Amino acid sequence: MTGEAVLRLTDLRVALRSGTSLVHGVSLTLGRGERAALVGESGSGKTMVALSVLRLNPPATVISGGRVELGGTDLTSAAEPELERVRGDRVAMIYQDPLSCLNPVRTIGNQLVEAIRAHRDLSFAEARAHAIGLLEEVGVPAADRRFRAYPHEFSGGMRQRVMIAMAISCEPEVLIADEPTTALDVTTQARILALLDRLAEERGMAVLFITHDLAVAAAFCTRIHVMREGRVVEAGPLREVLSVPGDDYTRQLLDAVVTLDAEPAGQPARDVPDRPVLVEAADLVRCFDGDVRAVDGVSLRIHRGETVGLVGESGSGKSTLSQLLLGLDTPTSGSVRYGGTELAGLGARELRRSRRDMQVVLQDPIGSLNRRKTVEQIVGVPLVVHERLGRAARRARVAEALDQVGLPAGLAGRYPRELSGGQCQRVNIARAIVLRPSFLVLDEAVSAVDVVIQAQILDLLAELQARLGLTYLFVSHDLAVVRYMAPRLAVMHGGRIVEMGSRERIFDAPEHEYTRSLIAAIPSLDIPAAPGRGKPAS
Repeated sequence: MTGEAVLRLTDLRVALRSGTSLVHGVSLTLGRGERAALVGESGSGKTMVALSVLRLNPPATVISGGRVELGGTDLTSAAEPELERVRGDRVAMIYQDPLSCLNPVRTIGNQLVEAIRAHRDLSFAEARAHAIGLLEEVGVPAADRRFRAYPHEFSGGMRQRVMIAMAISCEPEVLIADEPTTALDVTTQARILALLDRLAEERGMAVLFITHDLAVAAAFCTRIHVMREGRVVEAGPLREVLSVPGDDYTRQLLDAVVTLDAEPAGQPARDVPDRPVLVEAADLVRCFDGDVRAVDGVSLRIHRGETVGLVGESGSGKSTLSQLLLGLDTPTSGSVRYGGTELAGLGARELRRSRRDMQVVLQDPIGSLNRRKTVEQIVGVPLVVHERLGRAARRARVAEALDQVGLPAGLAGRYPRELSGGQCQRVNIARAIVLRPSFLVLDEAVSAVDVVIQAQILDLLAELQARLGLTYLFVSHDLAVVRYMAPRLAVMHGGRIVEMGSRERIFDAPEHEYTRSLIAAIPSLDIPAAPGRGKPAS
């Protein structure tokens, strides 16, 4: 149940210090215990609104008008000492990128304890006990031991759980969650959403949930605000807005969502077996710290021109397996053969030649790029490393790669900061294909982008595969996206492939209990129509 207003934004406006307006008069109200979604594509202004609540705007921007009221206090005019008392105590924030928010040289536990003791009069021992309890609550296994670990020793999903534990540590009145489940697999996502739902219900905590995933918003929120180009273009009860959207942009967002009912893009699995095997893993084992098996006896074949989807929760071994297949890590035992050649038997020069035929597209579109280099320099780096080309020939190859991913030649001289998230991911793909490779590992390649860009990138990848004959290992925690892209799926759990088969067989008749739990946890956009409002939009 929601109660009196705890947070109120009235005609909030944000602009660059140069005068360019970024947020144009956003108004919204959060009641106690209410869960409201703020959705929109990259660059719509969602995060800028969130940062403005706590006056954490980037230095180049300024709140140019409006009010942000917390319990009657206008935070836009509050003194800095008052803001410091509010931040993390009365209003907390979960950021999208946990790695950049955690200190790499301090343990997870010390950072949690520091956050707790900043607002609570507790001894170190008391704060430590509270921190361990929070880690357990958000699903970090062996919390008392992991308390002493460093951020780099956690997977991306585990780091996000730590950030959520830190945010709820002081039981805030308002929680701003900026894409809090983007890096999480569906089972962890469901657990985190259930946790946030319980906290909102039991503690009366209001949640402003910022997301590009409409299905996640539908699973968690009761109200929705749709943003575009710095404005709220539609707002209201979530069920009503998603059932019968009143704005064309809202309908565009809904149409871009990849659901389990979407017509697959990839070729049928039956078309693949007669093709030669390109990548083959046999009984792969990779141990860390002596006896921890991140990959435990995995065997896998990927045929030339095929897309194989690799799914599983954080820590299941997906990333480690990908690194082994690319020759970026050495197995403890077992073998990897590429094009019939055993990678472990190659010398440094031969391995380097093999690696030019194997490329990777990573999760973070912006963080994967060198911000000090232009697009032309970034895409051209593999050519400098692997091919001896003159400047003119190199520029021609870069231009060809940019054209293949749908980027205009005029972007070649720009820097990553001058590009949108979707453009940055296209640059990543251009860099991956500029050497004309055969095998691409797509490691969560669309999980960090909004649904509109995601649809564009997926269609681009399918087109490139058809045109260039590429072979994909598509690693993702989004089962609907994997089903759309991959005719054949491998499900990893505990370092092992527990189930493998065609997408039709996996989704229609999953055999392993873990696979069934993954499918059951997929959030759905099947919203019952509001009374008298007709059917949900297709």
